[in-house]
This record gives sequence, structure tokens and C-alpha cells, in this order.
Amino acid sequence: MKFLKVKQFVQKNNLPGYRISQIKDLIYKKGISSWKDAVNLPLDLREKLESDVSILSFKPEKIRVSKDKKSAKALLTLKDGSKIETVLLNPLKNQWSVCVSTQVGCPVKCFFCATGAMGFKRNLSAEEISDQVLFWFQYVNKHKIAPRLSSVVFMGMGEPFLNYREVVMAVNDLSNLDFLGIGHRNISISTCGIIDGIRKLAKDLPQVNLAVSLHCADDARRNKIVPINVTHNLTKLAKELAKYLQKTKRRVFIEYTLISGVNDNFKDARDLAKWINAIPSNYLLHVNLISCNEFKKSKHEVSPAKVKAFADIIKEKRITVTIRRSLGSSISAGCGQLGT
Repeated sequence: MKFLKVKQFVQKNNLPGYRISQIKDLIYKKGISSWKDAVNLPLDLREKLESDVSILSFKPEKIRVSKDKKSAKALLTLKDGSKIETVLLNPLKNQWSVCVSTQVGCPVKCFFCATGAMGFKRNLSAEEISDQVLFWFQYVNKHKIAPRLSSVVFMGMGEPFLNYREVVMAVNDLSNLDFLGIGHRNISISTCGIIDGIRKLAKDLPQVNLAVSLHCADDARRNKIVPINVTHNLTKLAKELAKYLQKTKRRVFIEYTLISGVNDNFKDARDLAKWINAIPSNYLLHVNLISCNEFKKSKHEVSPAKVKAFADIIKEKRITVTIRRSLGSSISAGCGQLGT
């Protein structure tokens, strides 16, 4: 990890120990993006750091900012030439959230997801994951947008639980008070329903928020929308969520993307409510509804009126539900739109 690299650099060059904390503060407190900006360090040390220690594990290629300035998307090139995207969002006043990717591409291949259409290339390292947050920390500091970041969501490219070890390491790095210090309760991980990952998260990171991308409560059709449902079906998922709720007593978010003509009829709403109400401690389950963004040049959006009617059916069954705004869709940074 980066801190270890800095420590090794200091020791290798026989520098005084205080340089470690000094360099660390420049990266994680000042948010410098180049060693040339470390003006409190001697010039020869800056030049040595420039050649020996990379602040980021990738090269930012392009940044797109939405017209309303509430979202930005960056294309990043990793050291092996692979490319990923990461997003900065402003969901509420004075709150800035980073959406990070965990894989190059994705093996799950959900029906409405541009990332899945890329196929799967490789997992990201913990440093490549946490550096996406560091990159946006540099960005908000440089542009004087905010003094710090509010939260991190693992909802970008890839399935986090298929890269579990590196994701956990990244979460622990991000929450380290010596680094960015983003608390576990301000970090969310979204999964399409990897049973083993949910089980391990309850043990390893019980304070991190869990979101489950469901998108359909009928196995036959969910197999087509979220193909991994064939092996991680709704019955298994419900049993694992019941265990998770019992152990953590934490709210879980059920993500449901409404796709026109696919999973948006009123029977789908009733099926969803029935599936949730069959889970013990279901009062801890909260549904987030969002209309499908454009993908593959195809439009599958559902009208606001129909989204509201779908939500009303769920509310009638005493299930809490929120209709989410789609931030970033104007720059192809919304749900299901990340790709390279």
C-alpha cells in the first residue's frame, strides 16, 4: 500500500523518521496531486519522490462534469493499460460522495449494465480502489469544492464481493484516521446478491452499509436480468439476509431498477413486497427505486408516474421506499452506465 511505499522510501534514503508523517499529511490531509506541490519539502527530495513514488496508482485521462455541477466522471488508465471509471456525486447540499469501481469490467453481465457488456478483465487491487477516493479528494481540494468527502459507495464497475479481500482492505484503508478517515457507517457496498460475501461482511465489516441489487422478485425473470441468480437465487438470498439482519441489526437497502416492459408492472411490485415481507426483521429492509438509465443506445426508462404507482403498492404493504434521483445520467455516470 501507499503508506508502506512511503515508509520504505524514507528508510531506503536514510531520511529522518518525521518525513513519513510529513509526506503522509501532504497526501491525505493537503490532497496534493504532484510532488511539485509539496513546497515544504526540499527540492531534491521532491525530485526524488517524483521519480520513485507515485501518488496515484493510475493516470487520470479525462474528466466530464455535468451542467448542474452535481456529478463528475473520470476515466482512469491503470498501470497495465486497463481503464476504469469513477464518479463524484453531490446528492445533498455540502455532501460529496465517491462511487468507486472494484473490477475492470464485470463477470455478472446484468441485463441493463454497460459494465457487464465489457466482459471481465481483472480485479482491482485495494490501492487502485482506495486511490479513486484519493483522486476525488485531490479534485475537491484543488477546485475548492469541499474540504473533505462525505461518503464512499462501492457501486461502480464490477461486483465488489467477487473481489472481497481487496475490497475489505480498501475499506479499512479509507476509514483509517491517519489517511482519509471516512467512517464505516459512511461507506456502502452494493452486491447483486453474492451469498458468501454477505455472510462475511456481517462478520468483517458489520458497520458498513449493505445494498442488494435485486431488480426482480421472480426467479425465472431475475435469472435473465441478473444471471448470477441461477446460483444465488432469491430463496438463498432471503435466508442469508435474514441471518445478516439478525446478526447486525443494520438497515439493508434493496436496490430496484425499473426497466420498462421488463420488471415494472404492478405484479412485480406485489412480488417484491411479498418477498420482503417473508424475511424476518424485514422492517430493516428499505427499497430504493430508480428508473433505468439509457444503455447500449436503448431507452428503458419508466415514467415518473409509473415509478410512483409502483412505490405506492410497496408502501401499502408497510415497506419503506425511496424514489432515487438519477445523478450523473447526463454524462453517462448513472446506474448501469459506467464503461470504457
